[in-house]
Amino acid sequence: MDIHDSAGWAAPGPDDDLPVLPDHPLRDEDDILAVMLSLVGPERAGPPALWLVLLDAEGMMLPVVLPLVGIPLQPDLGQVRQVVVAMADILAHDAPGGSLAAALVRAAGGDRGSFERTWEHVLRTAAADRGVRVSAVVAVGEHRARVLGT
Repeated sequence: MDIHDSAGWAAPGPDDDLPVLPDHPLRDEDDILAVMLSLVGPERAGPPALWLVLLDAEGMMLPVVLPLVGIPLQPDLGQVRQVVVAMADILAHDAPGGSLAAALVRAAGGDRGSFERTWEHVLRTAAADRGVRVSAVVAVGEHRARVLGT
């Protein structure tokens, strides 16, 4: 008896449309932007969100994607630090020397607006506090997207 069939694990559902992880290292900001656009997909038009991806020391994407949807327009450094602590623990355990990539998503975004600048600064501050390297921060909006910095 196949446990997957009896437990319902093989049933079609929303997970069937997840993007495939890249099978090559993400070497530059264009690679990271492409992956973020693939992950965020139609959520580009949704509420403000922070998407986090982890990369190992060689730039290979770990199977860890954290979408935080409905984030406030003004970040709270303490809360962002808590999220970065969790990501730092995963990196330390599963990918020493790895890095964090982030997408700041909002429907009217995709460029360097006040929301993006503020969130990028707080995210980089929290990451620096924990010694986590940020490989790239990208801005994703409904109609445009760009790399903010590496």
